[in-house]
Amino acid sequence: MKDATHFIIDLETMGKGPLAPIVAIGAVCVAKGAVVDEFYVRISLELSLALGLEPDASTIQWWLQQSDEARREIDGREPSLHLTTALADLQNWMLAHATEEEAHVWGNGSSFDNVILRSSYQKCGFELPWQFRHDRDLRTLLALYPEAKDVGELEGTKHHALHDARHEAKQLIAALGMHYGSAWGSKA
Repeated sequence: MKDATHFIIDLETMGKGPLAPIVAIGAVCVAKGAVVDEFYVRISLELSLALGLEPDASTIQWWLQQSDEARREIDGREPSLHLTTALADLQNWMLAHATEEEAHVWGNGSSFDNVILRSSYQKCGFELPWQFRHDRDLRTLLALYPEAKDVGELEGTKHHALHDARHEAKQLIAALGMHYGSAWGSKA
C-alpha cells in the first residue's frame, strides 16, 4: 500500500444513505507522500433526483444551517453537471493517475463517501475506477494515528468538497508518514 496511488474523496450530498444524491465531489490524488493533483465538480441535484436518488429531510435541514459559502457550492447558483458526466470525468481523472489495481480510495467513514459513490456509479451503469478491495476509511486510520489529525486549520470553506478533501489529504499524508516512517516519502 505504501507505493499505491491514493485518492481522497469528499462528497457533499443531500442524504446519508447509499442512494443519497451527490451535489459535489472533491478529490485529491496522493502518491509517495505528496499531493499530485486535484479534482472538483458540482452536480445538479435536480438531474440526480430524476435518476431516482433519495434525499432526506434531515440533511437538507442541516445544509440550511451551513454557511452561505458552503451552500453556494451546492444550491444551483454555480454551474453544475449531470451525475453521469461528473462520474465519467472523475473516472477519467483517476485513470490518468493510476490503474484500478493501483488506486486506493479513501473516504471519511466506512459507510459514507465510498458507499455513496459506488451506488452512484452502479445507478449510472458505470464500472468503478478502483477495485472494491481498495476501499479505505480515513476515520479508522486517524483513530489509529490521532496525532495525524493535527495538520492545522482547514483552509477554505468547511463543507466545500475540495477544501475538505485537501484537509483530509494532509491528514492521510501525516498518518501514512507515521505508519511508514522515512520510507513513505522516498522516491526509491
